[in-house]
Amino acid sequence: MSQNDAQLAAPLTPEHLPPAIIEPLSDAQIAPVTVDEGFAHGIYRADGSFCEISRTRISDSRFTNSSHLPDPDSLKRLEGTYLFCGLGRHHFGHFLMETASRLWALEGREGHYDGLIILTPPKIDFAAVLRRRMKVFFDMMGCTMPIHIVSRPMEVEQLHVPAQGFGHLQWAVGTEAFRRFVRTRVAHACRPMGPEKIYVSRSKLKHVFQHVDQEERIEKLMISAGYTVFHPERHNMYQQCQVYRAAHTIVGGDGSAFHLAPFAMMPKTRVGLIQRRARLAPVNAIAHQIEAFADVDLTRLNPLLRQPDGKLPSVGRREPQPIAFDALVEQLEQAGLI
Repeated sequence: MSQNDAQLAAPLTPEHLPPAIIEPLSDAQIAPVTVDEGFAHGIYRADGSFCEISRTRISDSRFTNSSHLPDPDSLKRLEGTYLFCGLGRHHFGHFLMETASRLWALEGREGHYDGLIILTPPKIDFAAVLRRRMKVFFDMMGCTMPIHIVSRPMEVEQLHVPAQGFGHLQWAVGTEAFRRFVRTRVAHACRPMGPEKIYVSRSKLKHVFQHVDQEERIEKLMISAGYTVFHPERHNMYQQCQVYRAAHTIVGGDGSAFHLAPFAMMPKTRVGLIQRRARLAPVNAIAHQIEAFADVDLTRLNPLLRQPDGKLPSVGRREPQPIAFDALVEQLEQAGLI
């Protein structure tokens, strides 16, 4: 078995991001996404064997389940050569980590493909999500080819299946091929436009537990220090990248906005990442992503309120984790961010 064959056959694990490999399949069979919690689906070779790298990492340690080989009589034939892009996820962060994470395979091959193939989970109108919010990202990546949203069994004449180049937790650092691809494409597409100092706020998000505790108070502090409060969800991804490229200093609470920002941050940008969640692993992942993608000066800030025994107070699922505001001010001052 060659090294490439071994890489293609190796089981995916949360600990190790797969290498930047692409498996070209002839007469590939697609079993569409089912309603189970694991988003079961399958990309199968012509001989009926399962393509392991077609799985998608969908959370900390979970991968999509494999479905059954589709009934040959149910297959709709699609002629041409296509690039598999995995699941169509409507959540901002999951879209970046699970849908956009295979686009690196376009580099140097744009004219080779007749289109992209995205599998849509049941009950999600990904076509509408694409029109409203996500198409601009594909445009930034220089992808002008048709996007085929597949929800029924299909046979594809030629299907290229790339491994994910980016994903949850340990995978957040991305492969070199993915990092180079997205940063080059964003730099080419987005002219810097925006203030020099921004505070990336979560205060307008729908649910209170998504906010940073005492965020309106933090916003006033940052405005007094010369920052502009920036609500990324009120801007499309192109506009967000323009702002991130223009900023010399970026401060904000950990979250999905900081999955996109490293695609655009300019070298030597000062970044203050405020830990807002008790769970450390996703915060570490965001910090590692920032450092891997961009040559920036990152300061991690942890103002979470602790009890006398050193433990974090338990809070309800609908509340933000409490912070010690004075501790945040002190940390910002010590870092020279205010």
